[in-house]
Amino acid sequence: MRELVNTAWLQEFRRKLYAKAKAEPRFRFYSLYDKTYRMDVLAEAYRKVKANGGTSGIDGETCEGIQERGLDGYLAELQLEMQQERYQPQPVKRVYIPKANGKKRPLGIPTIRDRIVQTAFLLVLEPIFEADFAETSYGFRPEKSAHDAVREIYKYLNWGCEEVYDVDLEKYFDTVEHHKLMKLIARRIVDKQILQVIKLWLGCGYVEDGEHKQSKRGTPQGGVISPLLANIYLNPVDQAFKRNGLGAIRNGSVHLIRYADDMLVLAQRELETGINLLEGYVERLGLRLNQEKTRKLRMEQRASVDFLGFRFYRAKNRRTGKRLILVSPSPGSRQRCREKVRKLIHHSIPLRAKDQVQRANRFLRGWVGYFCLGNSGAALRDVKVYVDKRVRHVIQRRRGNAGYGWGGRITSQYLYGTLGLYNEYRVCRL
Repeated sequence: MRELVNTAWLQEFRRKLYAKAKAEPRFRFYSLYDKTYRMDVLAEAYRKVKANGGTSGIDGETCEGIQERGLDGYLAELQLEMQQERYQPQPVKRVYIPKANGKKRPLGIPTIRDRIVQTAFLLVLEPIFEADFAETSYGFRPEKSAHDAVREIYKYLNWGCEEVYDVDLEKYFDTVEHHKLMKLIARRIVDKQILQVIKLWLGCGYVEDGEHKQSKRGTPQGGVISPLLANIYLNPVDQAFKRNGLGAIRNGSVHLIRYADDMLVLAQRELETGINLLEGYVERLGLRLNQEKTRKLRMEQRASVDFLGFRFYRAKNRRTGKRLILVSPSPGSRQRCREKVRKLIHHSIPLRAKDQVQRANRFLRGWVGYFCLGNSGAALRDVKVYVDKRVRHVIQRRRGNAGYGWGGRITSQYLYGTLGLYNEYRVCRL
């Protein structure tokens, strides 16, 4: 009962923060730090950290180890550190994850302790800044998703906003200027201790190959609070488009759609006005455009644009002859799916074919759940056919037949997990 009451208090507190921030856009919040180390807030923060999983930081500490030693004592010790203002974050552990273009993206992994404190701060600060964010921002926000951004782009393209500016920021998370970010945060937060802890996170640096390195720019991509900081930093761009009223038809119907640092500008006309406004604010924020990937195009017969793994392109309705916008998984997304399936289902893996199918289905449920949007039916059928082919190949190799045919009386019941894939998911309408 106590846990339910505390959760209710936190929800009500967040609701009041949002309502206050929404009603008074110029109000600056104070006396928030003591809310971040309340035991119920820390307990909720730990629950979220544990649910998110992830690897350990530089200290090697895990949630399992914390629970073995005693969670209550661990949180009480952390609460005391924060209360006495002795809390000091540790550097993040830098690892690299592959990108779609073959390069690697740096990722910073904070310790469990720092993740708990960051989550506690996020619970308190998020509703304040949510009240300021524009509706055109969709990345890492409550009750908003990548699908919402895709639907919005689809809507504008079908409205005739066919002039497109595809924006790519160069190393965004590595180029955020700390003093500018802190000024943007201070527009809403005047609690000195809150600001001090955020400064410590930005300046704690990272550990790579056993060496501690400092960084005067950037936010650690991978930290719990990093998505909120990223949205705060780019919020002036969103607000500039909103203030200038470029979305009105008389002004060219120019619209900005943003998902974290991925952005598209769509316009019926006067696209250059939107480009100039965007580039002006990008320069003021100290960011740079990736000139190789940033491009301007018009959605004509063979033109297409990729965003969040989807491809938007024109097609002709065979029955009416009318040209319309279609949305489906991009070729790169399909190729990465096939590569992942190939790693999960292979004759050299020392697992039964049935176990390989189960592993692949866990991945495919997530992939299909994300891409079952718009005109993705053909792509899902292609995935299904490819997965079936991989499974049949594994079974035949195990039986000493290297072909891809049906030999060996492989029944559809044995392959139920993959053969039922397409029928299990329906393509969602935009």
